[in-house]
Amino acid sequence: MNSPLHEFASAYLGHGLTEIKLKDLLALRSPDNLLRNLTTMFPPISIGSVTLVDQIVLLCLDELVRPDSILELGTFQGFTTHLLAKNSSARSIYSVDLPPTDRVLIDQPDAHKVLQDGDYNDNFLRDIQNRSGEIYLGALTDAEKQRIRLIKQDSTELDFVKSVGNIEFAFIDGGHHYDVVRSDTEKTLGILKQGVIVWHDFASGIHSDVTRFLHERSKHTRIFHVLGSLCAFELIGL
Repeated sequence: MNSPLHEFASAYLGHGLTEIKLKDLLALRSPDNLLRNLTTMFPPISIGSVTLVDQIVLLCLDELVRPDSILELGTFQGFTTHLLAKNSSARSIYSVDLPPTDRVLIDQPDAHKVLQDGDYNDNFLRDIQNRSGEIYLGALTDAEKQRIRLIKQDSTELDFVKSVGNIEFAFIDGGHHYDVVRSDTEKTLGILKQGVIVWHDFASGIHSDVTRFLHERSKHTRIFHVLGSLCAFELIGL
């Protein structure tokens, strides 16, 4: 019997970028799970995290795919890692980010530039991460922490096959330059044969390279953007 995601995808033939509503994903959930609770925290108001709508998109796709292994590119402060560890049944969650450094990239942040300049925004968030570390992982249980492997390495230099292995779910939210997004996507496709890739910051207004990359990719495949979110996704082998 075909999965709900397979039946959903079969309604969209060919390639292109399709906008859907959140309820379109929620409608695919099994009636047996309608009363399922989820565990989350109030979304951070700081730049660089995921909204509540983004969280629901991720958890809905996780529930539909039921991955054994998850790859997250861009740990930042660990909010999404925490969210997945609390709610997903995946046995392994790999989260990749750059090694910490004592170097300060922006001495006196300009709030206007943080909201307008993608490179400046990335450096601003990098400074935050270097100061705080993965603060949201501290609230996890020991059992939840044991399912997480933090990989501190530049994703463009990382051997995904050796360091991660096969996965069924990927969340790409690391470097936002076009070449980095392309590299992260291509490397992810090398270890994901069946499942879903989710990209964050689509149509964000700051990180335009993510949007440009996905528009170009949609010329050859089907990309879905969930309205009201910064999440776009592609179903692989489903």
